[in-house]
Amino acid sequence: MLGNKKMHIALIYNVRHVKAGLGQQAQEEAEFDEPETIAAIHDAIVANGYECTDIETNEEAYGKLKKLKKTIDLVFNFSEGLHGEMREAQMPAILEMLGIAYTHSGALAQAIALDKSLTKKVWLYHGLPTPKYVIIGPNDKPYVEGLTFPVIVKPNSEGSSKGVFNDNLVTTPDTLVAKIRATRAACGNGVIVEEYMPGREFTVTVMGNPGVGKGVYILPIVEINFDVYPKDMGKFESFEAKWFLESTLTSPHDIYICPAQLLPSVQTMIETMCMKAFLALGCRDVARIDLRMDARGKPHLLEINTIPGMIGDPNVVTYYPVAARAAGWDFNRVVGQIITHARERLGM
Repeated sequence: MLGNKKMHIALIYNVRHVKAGLGQQAQEEAEFDEPETIAAIHDAIVANGYECTDIETNEEAYGKLKKLKKTIDLVFNFSEGLHGEMREAQMPAILEMLGIAYTHSGALAQAIALDKSLTKKVWLYHGLPTPKYVIIGPNDKPYVEGLTFPVIVKPNSEGSSKGVFNDNLVTTPDTLVAKIRATRAACGNGVIVEEYMPGREFTVTVMGNPGVGKGVYILPIVEINFDVYPKDMGKFESFEAKWFLESTLTSPHDIYICPAQLLPSVQTMIETMCMKAFLALGCRDVARIDLRMDARGKPHLLEINTIPGMIGDPNVVTYYPVAARAAGWDFNRVVGQIITHARERLGM
């Protein structure tokens, strides 16, 4: 509250217009959210005691925000942006230009985090382990040297497993060039080729901000349960696994284990690594980091999601709410805790 007045929060978002699938529009909108998710976040903001206005971040969003800027106390930034390799930084940059405070990471951190190779460069500079990789730009020759097979081919600036299909795990050099070209053509940007880590995979939610409130902390670690994957499906979060596998399981919750069963020393290593990774990129309020273990059980950082998904339906798996439920939170707190950390950071 600001005095006796309720805080006015604007929820900004990108909404999905088609259901998840393999069609072109469905893949283009893979990072966007269902109308039901937007409604659940809106309701959670209101349940936390705030007024809420919804603004879809299409081409009219700037004008709407400019018109409302004197009445908005804080923006809840759930926007993925529309186009380009820095799209997740678009709305933070606009909000900074308009002088409106917002949740989640700043424009610079959002831009870097969406670029997998830049993220790796920052982490490596800080001495944090990440799989060996080669970056191939939009106009570069599809030439790879110095990597050990198998490798995974990924678009360099995509999320939600966009462009990463089951056959993007390449085991021999003879099919690698074709897969690089196909992935680059489909996604329209550079490609990263990364050594495949054959061990366990985890996703870790990092929350808070240094020096205020609880500081930076970790929610219960989620492990991907590859035991439920079909034999013909690669043991990694491909587009097929992320969007279609759950519907084939007896329970969608079979796809993960939370809290992950880890030796205390390994858990501490992962938690420390993820907090350092979060701080190295200048992230704020919340982020989710994916890791895999190598053949010897050493964890390596894969990538970071600075706007982690939040689906209100507990029977649909999104990993930040999964970790939060393991910590005893309901969905209102899943949303409200981000606002709390932003307010602490901003001194509101």
